[in-house]
Amino acid sequence: MKTSNRDNALERVRFVNQCLMGAVAFLFLLTLLFSGSTVYLALTKERTLMPPTFDSPMTVSRKSVSDSYLGEMAEYFINLKMNVTRENVARNYGHLLSYVGSSSYHIMQPLLLEEATQIKTQNISSTLFIGGIDIASDELAVRITGTLQKYVGSRALEPEPVSYLVSMSYPSGVLELDAIAKITKGKNE
Repeated sequence: MKTSNRDNALERVRFVNQCLMGAVAFLFLLTLLFSGSTVYLALTKERTLMPPTFDSPMTVSRKSVSDSYLGEMAEYFINLKMNVTRENVARNYGHLLSYVGSSSYHIMQPLLLEEATQIKTQNISSTLFIGGIDIASDELAVRITGTLQKYVGSRALEPEPVSYLVSMSYPSGVLELDAIAKITKGKNE
């Protein structure tokens, strides 16, 4: 009888071990499934933004942005660049440079520094009155047209109609400013 008790005990132990191994395998597969779904959601989930300073809701994901987001950000960038005085040009251009990506920084930073120095030494101020915005979402570019009013000291210069092309990129889910170029007679400066 002792042998049969031992055989029964061994069978029960084997059965319990098999059940535990099955439970561990099931929990491992469940963990892999949950991990995979979490990564998938993190990479593909869109977020809708409605900050108080923007006019319309916008949607962003890791791969793309909505037209309204491109338009709002381009308008923000152009306002930082074109609505300047001797007193605020350093702050505005500093904010602008914080959006410039590393691939364009070495180009934009010297240009903005030179422009800021000219604005300060010649006491120039300017205001851009935006008239229209055209968005090319596939190129991440926005064309902004309007009227630029410049002042040298307290003397107003003749208002001029202008167009600017704001070029952006979206690497790794972060919007970066690549360039702001003035468009003259169908050409970029």
